[in-house]
Amino acid sequence: MEQDKKQNKKQNKKKLLAIIIFTILVTLAVSFVIYAYVTQSYIFAEKVRDITNYTYTLDEMVINLNNQGRYLKTTIALGYSLEGDLDILLSKEVQIRDTVISILRSKTVEDIMAVENTDPLKVEMEEKINECFDEKIVTDVYII
Repeated sequence: MEQDKKQNKKQNKKKLLAIIIFTILVTLAVSFVIYAYVTQSYIFAEKVRDITNYTYTLDEMVINLNNQGRYLKTTIALGYSLEGDLDILLSKEVQIRDTVISILRSKTVEDIMAVENTDPLKVEMEEKINECFDEKIVTDVYII
């Protein structure tokens, strides 16, 4: 009898110890997930959109420039990083085209044709196009 009680106490202690260890591990795991979510790190980290992996070409545009009687016929391609960003670009294509047209209509022939103005023009278009989105989607602008 007495040995059974001792053995039961040992088993109860082992069960209690196992429950305590299990509870601590579950608490640590839940804490890690909450921390990762709050700090947007580890599994919840946003994907980086720094490099161009894909391009999407807008339809050809004919734009009246700021000079009277002058126009520009061009095609613009947008660079983006994540495959899923194409759906976002397509959903905002009208706003993107309007932004590009507005920027180019405010320029003169001299503003556009000077080689040293090409990069600032691309940067301006990229910044203005990204304002259409909640986050930076477009990583590059190509003038074709």
